[in-house]
Amino acid sequence: MFVFGLTKRLPTSVSCISNTLRTGRVARYITQVTREKTFFIRKRELVKFKNAFSYDPELHVVLGPPSTGKTALIHEVTSKGDFNPLFINCRDGQFDTPRRIYNSISSQFEPFFKKYTRHFKKLLEQGEVSYTINDIQLKVKPFGVDPFNVREITSNDVTELFDNIGNALPNWTCWKGYDIPPPILVIDEANMFSQLGSSENGEVLLKSILNWMVVNTKEKGRFHIVLTSSDSFFFDWIVNLLHIPHATPYVVGDLSKEEAEEYFEEHVLPRFECKELEGKFDHVRKITGTSMLIIDRYVKEYKNCDGKLEDSKFSIYESEYNKLYRGLYYPEVLRYSYKTNPPLWKDYDLIKTMEAIVNAENQGYILQYDLMKEIGSKTS
Repeated sequence: MFVFGLTKRLPTSVSCISNTLRTGRVARYITQVTREKTFFIRKRELVKFKNAFSYDPELHVVLGPPSTGKTALIHEVTSKGDFNPLFINCRDGQFDTPRRIYNSISSQFEPFFKKYTRHFKKLLEQGEVSYTINDIQLKVKPFGVDPFNVREITSNDVTELFDNIGNALPNWTCWKGYDIPPPILVIDEANMFSQLGSSENGEVLLKSILNWMVVNTKEKGRFHIVLTSSDSFFFDWIVNLLHIPHATPYVVGDLSKEEAEEYFEEHVLPRFECKELEGKFDHVRKITGTSMLIIDRYVKEYKNCDGKLEDSKFSIYESEYNKLYRGLYYPEVLRYSYKTNPPLWKDYDLIKTMEAIVNAENQGYILQYDLMKEIGSKTS
């Protein structure tokens, strides 16, 4: 169960990605929960999300708590041959300086332009694009003769690169005539964009990048762009920068009870060889909820404890319990008495919150603003 600040409406199944604004389209998802790349596949839902990327280009923003499978979802949908995916992972700091932005974008688009050089020449001859991009145009030329004496890349270089890429790409519909999968740009953990806004020049560059995304999706219809983020306020942040709602938000939630039980029985237990837990999902769910990550971790800890894991000793349960305890009692009664800040909420605030969670069991979410009305902004 999670609290989201921008969700307007989700269907009864928690395991969904819901388009919360204009179109009303709904697509479920596929999630990756371990480094072994174990997928819980639901073909019908994959088709629905694939269709969302098959319409006219849009700027998609995929939101959700960490480890709910946002990245795995997008990779799975876009890597099946119907698209030419271009992936950028902002976790690696690829959008925090002009040089890294330039290198990240050029390294993704350069192979794409190389692969279809012959087709781009035809598009140029037919007037579908302004010009073609070659290797030289995707790199900043060094100053002087020394190949190691490369000048620093500036924001102007980045802006020029983005403009060149946009002008060299045709409208989305042109790819069908050549039987070529269209490009789709995927930027993971795009909330890292905010690192650019720490300086005046960086803020100007950031707005230029976002405007470029709008131009190439909504205005020119050249390709889809997908931004994923674990920050629930990321969408509001983008809209405030653009001043217009050109982005389409989706929220990735947990599994429904039925799906979580299937995942537990058919995928997790066989992997950890815990047959003794078969048929006990109702009990496990009281501890883990329907989060794939938490279910996975519970069974792993159960296995590591040779089947003797007490519910109260499950790491996530214990951590959350301690947070609640520290929030309810003054630091004087706790071990760390040097912390003098009083709790922000009372025991009846906890009761109201728990009641809201119980009432939202089949709804799958709690509106942050509704919770704030009940217990106040500081306590929520």
